[in-house]
Amino acid sequence: MNEVTSIDDWDLIVEDIQNQRCIVILGPDVVEYAGFPSFFEAVSAELTENKYISQSFVEEQLFQIKISNPSRAKAEKNDGIRHIAKAMQKVVAQNQSDWNAVASLVKKIPSKVIFSLMPEESTFASILGTPVRYYHKNKTSEKEAIDNLSVDSPVVYNLIGTFSQPESLVFTYDDLFDYIFSILGDNRLPQELQIILKNAERFIFLGVNFSKWYMHLLLKLLASDKNVLSIDDQVPDASRTFVMSRLSLEMIDCTPLSFLDSLTCNCHPTPANNTPAPVVVTPTTGVVEEVVAPEAPVRIFISYAHVDEDFKKELLLTLSPMINQTKEIEIWEDRQIIAGDDWSSDIKEQLAKADLIICLVSKNFLASKFCIEKEVSSAIEQQKYLLPILLRSCAWKDFPFIASRQVIPRDNQPIMSFRDQDEAYQKVYEEIKRLVKQIKQERV
Repeated sequence: MNEVTSIDDWDLIVEDIQNQRCIVILGPDVVEYAGFPSFFEAVSAELTENKYISQSFVEEQLFQIKISNPSRAKAEKNDGIRHIAKAMQKVVAQNQSDWNAVASLVKKIPSKVIFSLMPEESTFASILGTPVRYYHKNKTSEKEAIDNLSVDSPVVYNLIGTFSQPESLVFTYDDLFDYIFSILGDNRLPQELQIILKNAERFIFLGVNFSKWYMHLLLKLLASDKNVLSIDDQVPDASRTFVMSRLSLEMIDCTPLSFLDSLTCNCHPTPANNTPAPVVVTPTTGVVEEVVAPEAPVRIFISYAHVDEDFKKELLLTLSPMINQTKEIEIWEDRQIIAGDDWSSDIKEQLAKADLIICLVSKNFLASKFCIEKEVSSAIEQQKYLLPILLRSCAWKDFPFIASRQVIPRDNQPIMSFRDQDEAYQKVYEEIKRLVKQIKQERV
């Protein structure tokens, strides 16, 4: 695929993505369907003469389900929904290679979340190695939290449901109105996603048909007053003029796949040469170690007991300026281990790479044999920087590896003892920033 040449500010787009301030939203027309101008029309062709479908509304891309027996209305609607879902899955299967290409490109985008308006899940799950989450318009009580988001294990979030739960999908006018009342009412998106959407400054829609009125509503809901790009070469000129005059977005006339390819190339530019990172061999041990450039981010490994998950999240939030803005540090913690990976091997590898080991000290941490005997002992053997952060009052002075080091916050004051915990975390931030600067200076 050729690189898209009609975009002048790739550097700004890439910067926004790397700072987690750019949202990529995939529509069903991100791939092309042979002989059909859109995904909906390909699905409609599969449902021709289907006894459960009375009409297809091409302009709105919705179906009307035929109810022949009012006493069986609910059962007939459910059967109709299942037939539509099966037709959609068949069309996806017929174009599987193109969807695989999309998923492979999406995997290269350094984003924590990719939003989707296409309820396809198996391709993304298998290629990204991460579960696909989805919005369910009728089940507020079953909405799960979206946590532990990371670039290494991105989440695909389907905004209009999933094939595995056909009742969550938006097929008919009734479904559409249920969806609108739901997402604008009490059943909002998970809070973690709301924060990401609120903080975003740029939205990129790929293969999304904005000629539909309810897509205007979704755009206002997600990206009001933001920088918005719509990537689609299938929009007729008349529709393009109509949409651009009513909505604040820029339309790029290229295929979504070409754009994705160019986007990943700009996110991961080819180096001028393929010279590998320099290494040195430690004479006494024979261990091969990578030589790290002075300006490279400091790699931080967080050792903690899972009971203290909330403290870890607060620490990550506190350190976000150094992660996303100044890019002084890179964080690794065990929630980034991908399902199916050898977790013990991953932890060992990340400990070896780390410049700094942060220990979240509590009675839970001190009681964890794995934290003490595996992670901390390994860090000490490798002569890594070890920084204890005191969460709660505990018997930490009985552990020499902690007692011999300066714990933070200073004055042996646990974070939980602060009346204003924001103040405690700010003190932690300043101490870590000071240590990161020292580690970088020692590289020179």
